[in-house]
Amino acid sequence: MKNAKYIALAAVAAMAMTACDDEKQLTLNADEAHMLEEITFHVSPTLPLAVGMDSTIAYSVGPETATNKNIIFSSSDEEVATVDQDGTIHAKDVGRAIITAYGEIGFPVFNANASVIVNVIPEIIKATQINVTNTTPAGEDGKYYVSDELQMAAEILPADHTYDRLIWSTSDASLASVDENGLVTCLAMGDVTIYANATDKSGVRGEYSLHINRMVNAERVEVEPLAEGLCINQGSVELNVTYYPADATIGSVTWTSDDEMVATVYRGVVTPRGFGTANITATCSETGQSVTIPVEVVNGLYIWNAANQWAGWICSNDQAPDERGENVWRVHFPSTTGKWRRDIKMDVNNNSMFTMASERPVLAIKCTIPKGGDNTWDVRDSGNPHDKAGYDLPDGTRLIMIDLTSKFGEWATKTHDFNLFQLKVADIPNANVDPAAAWYDVYWIRTFRTADEAKAFGTADAQ
Repeated sequence: MKNAKYIALAAVAAMAMTACDDEKQLTLNADEAHMLEEITFHVSPTLPLAVGMDSTIAYSVGPETATNKNIIFSSSDEEVATVDQDGTIHAKDVGRAIITAYGEIGFPVFNANASVIVNVIPEIIKATQINVTNTTPAGEDGKYYVSDELQMAAEILPADHTYDRLIWSTSDASLASVDENGLVTCLAMGDVTIYANATDKSGVRGEYSLHINRMVNAERVEVEPLAEGLCINQGSVELNVTYYPADATIGSVTWTSDDEMVATVYRGVVTPRGFGTANITATCSETGQSVTIPVEVVNGLYIWNAANQWAGWICSNDQAPDERGENVWRVHFPSTTGKWRRDIKMDVNNNSMFTMASERPVLAIKCTIPKGGDNTWDVRDSGNPHDKAGYDLPDGTRLIMIDLTSKFGEWATKTHDFNLFQLKVADIPNANVDPAAAWYDVYWIRTFRTADEAKAFGTADAQ
């Protein structure tokens, strides 16, 4: 009933915006009224509370120019938790409730941070100790310098504590800042302490003592060009950088990319973002000396192997284990009395596409999939292009390939997005699978320019 009341009030308020009152007229005209666009709760997504406890939500709204910044709080289950209109939550009974905030006037604001799950539990287990560690290695000299960034981590004891959220702070904000995730930025030379404060009212805090050394400005920098292009899904690459003088502070060099849709850069570490070429520039802040190198994210090149643990690929079901080791991805068949089957596929859907490029339209898998089954590529919008035989390699493994140029007439557009992309490993006769070794191994999955190129690469790899 409460919610219905609020909806009705909001509707009345909305109609009032069109009323002809010269002194109080509200319209949707941008010059006269601005709607509330954002509500942010400054709290963990899940909030544990003991029965009988109260907690007030800290929140902010935007934009600053909003005409009416009032919000309405509601609870999904008032038998578990109620909420006052100042954001104070009252825990009533063991259970779960969702506290949500809406704008008082206008359409409801559905912001990811505008709700919190309240778990009401019998009691709170408070922290007794917090151990803070620095996870960022120091340089070769074991020191940290002005402009360095350090990532803190915290262990909260006992292990079954209730609240995971910490509030990070610094003993001297002029020397070092710290964000809500424990990332410290060194601002000036001196000694500073970083604190991790419990949020369970225990008063417990952990600390880390840090000595910050003065910045040694780089006068000159050299960057070695990459010998080959980057693969978009193989992660970041650290450039080979030489600083002059040798003890120059890394943060005294500014790094930029002229196309962050292709690659981003942070302190000499390049991360591929999209196909193409970007120019990476390192500039000495003190002298202005700079050097630029091109970085190519090779169009259409994908590589999945042990190095990235075949990231993005999953099994079709969880009825049997799959093991991702140092060399192979072992996919076990689930127990069956009929023919053997277990597919592997890209973990994509309508909201997360996998994009292939025309420069490398052949996708090949080096594997030990048993012969004799209906091993097909199931690619949305293309039907099921069959590759039952595959290509035998010298080491007894097989390549199973698909050439997408034969499946898409619009391939001239250079790229194609897929929301289903899988290898169907189906209907393998019982006689072709040893029940004592009911699995197949995947060594790598790669894209190639042509099937012949894939065969040549696979043959060389199998020698």
